Amino acid sequence: MRRLQGSHGAIKRTFQPGDLRRSITRDGVVVVACVVVAGTFAAYYSARVITWAVMTDELQTTKLATSIAETGSLVPRIHGAYYAALSQLYPLLLAPFYALFTAPAAATAAHVLNPFLLASAAWPAYLLGRSVTGSRAAATVAALLSAFTPWLVLSTALLTENAAYPAFVWAIFLCQRAIAEPSQKRDVVALAALLLAFIARTQLFVLAFVLPLALLGHELTFSALEFRQRWRRAIASHRVLFSVYAVATLAAGALAAAGLLGAVVGNYAVPFRGDLLPAGIWHSAAVHLDYVVIGGGILPFLLAVSWAVSTAVRPAGKSSHAFAWLLLILVPLLTVEVSSFDLRFTPNAFVQDRYLFYLTPLLAVATGATLVRRELAWARAVVVLGAGAVSAWLVGLASYGKQPVIFWASPAAAFHPAIVTAAGWLHLSPDWFVRATVLVVAALAAALIIWPRRARARLAVSAAIALAGFGTFEAAYVFERFAEPALTEVRPHLDRRDWIDAAVPSGSTVALVPSPLESATYWWEAEYWNKDVTQALRIDDGPTFTPFPADDGTVDVSAGKLLGLHGADYLLVARNEARFHLVEAGVRRADVTPLRLVRPTRGYRLEWSSQGVSADGWTTPDEDARLRFYGNGQPLRRTLIVVLSAAKEAPKPIGFTLEGSTAVQRGTVDPGGARPPVELSVCVPATGHADVVMRTSGSARVPDGRVLALHFDRIDAPADGKCQA
Repeated sequence: MRRLQGSHGAIKRTFQPGDLRRSITRDGVVVVACVVVAGTFAAYYSARVITWAVMTDELQTTKLATSIAETGSLVPRIHGAYYAALSQLYPLLLAPFYALFTAPAAATAAHVLNPFLLASAAWPAYLLGRSVTGSRAAATVAALLSAFTPWLVLSTALLTENAAYPAFVWAIFLCQRAIAEPSQKRDVVALAALLLAFIARTQLFVLAFVLPLALLGHELTFSALEFRQRWRRAIASHRVLFSVYAVATLAAGALAAAGLLGAVVGNYAVPFRGDLLPAGIWHSAAVHLDYVVIGGGILPFLLAVSWAVSTAVRPAGKSSHAFAWLLLILVPLLTVEVSSFDLRFTPNAFVQDRYLFYLTPLLAVATGATLVRRELAWARAVVVLGAGAVSAWLVGLASYGKQPVIFWASPAAAFHPAIVTAAGWLHLSPDWFVRATVLVVAALAAALIIWPRRARARLAVSAAIALAGFGTFEAAYVFERFAEPALTEVRPHLDRRDWIDAAVPSGSTVALVPSPLESATYWWEAEYWNKDVTQALRIDDGPTFTPFPADDGTVDVSAGKLLGLHGADYLLVARNEARFHLVEAGVRRADVTPLRLVRPTRGYRLEWSSQGVSADGWTTPDEDARLRFYGNGQPLRRTLIVVLSAAKEAPKPIGFTLEGSTAVQRGTVDPGGARPPVELSVCVPATGHADVVMRTSGSARVPDGRVLALHFDRIDAPADGKCQA
């Protein structure tokens, strides 16, 4: 049934209940199909992941998820202390897994969930497409291009992008609705969406600036009223929104005056300080955008540019005009934000396109709008050809095949080796191959824009299916070539991954005592795979290999105790720890991992401690090394067994003297060599201590600039009966 409405005779369809149900069902089928197919495809790879890709990001995720599971609180806590990682949405989604399963099983469940989270961005993208165009075909284009992307590879890592991607699209959709159809309710919902995006990923704080700018751009350019009237109408239509922003501005000023403004963004306070536009920012921004444009298939970007520019200048309706302003403001702001971060904080200014892939659904929505609607077709065709010419120049600024491949940081860039191969087939350099491809795609885009109106819906869906197929091919290439070999093979140093949780009674507390004697990887994995590892002890400003809170500890060489621990039932120490050795009530050694799980005695008493020995076991030529042994209430004899080595940079053998109260051992160690075990008997009184002093002659300057003498490769001191009177 149809009826005429409005002064312009616009025809609107009046739906009967059955029609509405069928329409919703058709929409649901499209969205569910996109999510299920894309998610299942990526889950084929991500479900088989058995290790981590990036530290300490993934470790942070697991610790926050475990904290939520155990405390029920969204306040981020790691090692029992507040830790200002405010991106809590993804840990919240994973918390049920870490509440119900072992850490390895929870990680596997998270890897299965990830691709469906990423693909679920198709839902808000579909709704946004319908809102902007009123076309089911355009919405289908948006859903397809949002779900089938090379960034599905991110599902192999426990990174906040997995939840932030759909949260971002929901935020854009709800902001667009608030701008296009103002109401107090929509203002509140848009503000809630901004908060959701913020707790999904702190980087998305940029949306708080985009919303008011896009709103003003829309209100000040859509109407033919005088400027003052348009301005007043913008404020009047969004009283709730501008009131909240006014209060937030005053609060920010007060916090800034108190020096506390950084607390609003937590650990992201540092990136918001300093030179936000460092040298090279515009080149970096162009390269970041290049990677996302090429990863998305080039065509969506060109079509989106032509649509956004023409719609902002000659609006066809409030919904499309509002979204055009969101797109025009968000693309440059987000691009500059991520480029600034990578230039200042990423080693070697590596381009991480995972920070910018959020643009993909926005380009997808604009692509659907361009392909389905034929308004201003010739003007848009001219714009798209101009955009193609500019893009052909910009893509030449990027490097293809020369940068290292880090698939989890830049999934789109990880496809560049395939581009290099294709360029070789045509005997072109990668740069000229990409430039030529952009020009060809620009010509294709112009042809699509001026395509006859009758077949546009089918054409739009067909083009989207082709682009989705390309995105899937890119993802499969990166999965197969990089992600799967790196993340699905068993590493030789791994025992049972949760061997610590399996070895200690339920409810026990395990503290790490990290030592540079062992690789950071061992300490990361001990904490990543074991939920009972809940503390870390930093000995005398030594390393902990993570940015997380740690207790400050020290070795009390007078009393023979390890200080600074707070109720830890077990300690995880390096097998050849050179700073101390605990009195052990029990010990569990991993089969391969060079760490020891120790059950200490009350008071964390020590068998021996060292002085003049670095955390990584080195002595220096200007200080004698001292090993101190404690009786702990029982007189006994110990046999000290040490293995010494010298740096290969030593110009000559380094001599040593080990001297106890009753015996002396002398010898030399060749450069780059290790001395066979040296033994010395030590009588230890029941109270007090006995010392063994090592003096050295000779030194070596090593590559890190230190001047060193000898290294303790091993220190053992087994009890060997009682001393003779």
